Amino acid sequence: MNTRKLSRLLFSLTIALALPLASVPAFAASDVADGAWYAEAVAEVLARGVMDADEDGAFHPDAYATRAELVDALWRADGRPEVPVQADFDDLAPGSAHPAVDWAVAYGVIQGDENHNFRGESSVTRQEFAAMFWRLCGWSAPRRELNYADADETSEYARSAAAWCRENGLFEGVGGNRFDPQGLVTRAQTAMVLSRLLHMGETELPPLTGCVICVDPGHCVTPLAGKGYRDPVSPLSTETKATYTTGTQGKHLTEEKLNLIVGLKLRDRLKALGATVFMTREVSEITINGVERCEIPNRLHCDVAVRIHADGNNDRSVHGVCVMTPTGKLLGTPSIEDESVRLGKLMVNAVAAATGAKNRGIMPRYDLTGFNFSEIPTVLIEMGFMTNAEEDALLETDAYQDKIVDGMVESLLQWYK
Repeated sequence: MNTRKLSRLLFSLTIALALPLASVPAFAASDVADGAWYAEAVAEVLARGVMDADEDGAFHPDAYATRAELVDALWRADGRPEVPVQADFDDLAPGSAHPAVDWAVAYGVIQGDENHNFRGESSVTRQEFAAMFWRLCGWSAPRRELNYADADETSEYARSAAAWCRENGLFEGVGGNRFDPQGLVTRAQTAMVLSRLLHMGETELPPLTGCVICVDPGHCVTPLAGKGYRDPVSPLSTETKATYTTGTQGKHLTEEKLNLIVGLKLRDRLKALGATVFMTREVSEITINGVERCEIPNRLHCDVAVRIHADGNNDRSVHGVCVMTPTGKLLGTPSIEDESVRLGKLMVNAVAAATGAKNRGIMPRYDLTGFNFSEIPTVLIEMGFMTNAEEDALLETDAYQDKIVDGMVESLLQWYK
């Protein structure tokens, strides 16, 4: 990470924020409705002088931002420094560039196109937008690879930029965990990201910012249960297994219901920690098979999938927590095994410690559809035995469920480190 350049930028932003916003005259754009998702950001960038409204007081939030506007805004956010450099672009007369363009060239924020033109009036794509912010902040290396579903559509020059911007809370994806690299950036979106930039380093980001996690509560309630439907065990095998199984049963809860309760709690905790979370199901009544449970996180380019189950046994004295992990020659994506095992060990230890349950360790499995069709690291936690009266009574309670979630969250925090 280029910490020297980032520190200089944060110092400049500290100076820009030296006057509390409450002390700055209010700037309300005539075309920005109160309560609009970008209203506060627009008010701030106008008050700070980072962006301008037109002579009639309109901000034009839905208009596309131009390269010239964005360069000017970034220059202002950086304290309007003067540099001993003159920009040299074929579409700008010598010496005619705005000081912001000279600054952007000096600090490597912009580069010319293949024809060595600045294209100041051109709209800005989301990947260009990310690259400018990333370069301004020092070309810092992201902690993880780009984890948007359309990462492959992002140009090579912008991949590290988009990943870094996401994990530092500057950018969010669009629907379906997409980056939309060729999408054009509006002035409202520009204001929002600039506002975040102005406050970068002011507060610590949630620890799972930029992480994308799939939570898969096992089983479902479907009219297709017991009708003979089969799932393939692996993309590498013709073997099949029953699809819509009902799972085990406790005194008051079915396994399906328990899995869903804990899954929704895990979702909420992970979101509170900054993660983007996708669920394979959020209701009981749904028809979803094992392959589909893998296709969802695969398609959304999640970092990991956590599959939630409870256990049962004819021997009602058996109790404890275990985590299953993928292994074997039927694994469609063998590269997921090591990271799955690493998370599995962390999870079973953390959940056992949080709940006081017997630690039954990790259990490698070669025969699970949810493992063999997965293209990302994945684990399956068996939270406890609903056939054990004492453990089942605990599994029914909010307090014990919360302890299970505590352990799962702690293991994910450790895994991401």
